Amino acid sequence: YDVLASAGAGALAEEGRVLAEIGLPEKWLRRLASGRPADLSIISVRGDSMAPTLADGDDILVDRADAGARLRDGIYVLRMNDALIVKRVAMSPVARRFAIRSDNPAWPSWEDCGPGDVEAVGRVVWMSRRLV
Repeated sequence: YDVLASAGAGALAEEGRVLAEIGLPEKWLRRLASGRPADLSIISVRGDSMAPTLADGDDILVDRADAGARLRDGIYVLRMNDALIVKRVAMSPVARRFAIRSDNPAWPSWEDCGPGDVEAVGRVVWMSRRLV
């Protein structure tokens, strides 16, 4: 998809368009994700708020079927206002509250969020990075 998820201040969440389809073994995809292969999207990360886990330019595989209804600890693409962000979600033991955290300590975190504060677009289940 032609979509960016900001690991920073936020990227405008425009409707993505399919740029290409990539053939990957279905068995491998099912090991990674809970949803159907059709529920998976590869999008690019922009920014450094999730460094060192995710770097600017990394591609991430997002399982859109594994979103809000099953929100749990993990890295998610979230819609906040009109922006897409990629952040770590840490669940609280108290009544569906959670923290939204940046892995890079130079960026802020939000410690007391509820289901109405953000929309979970999908869970990040895999990433790829250029090594050189």
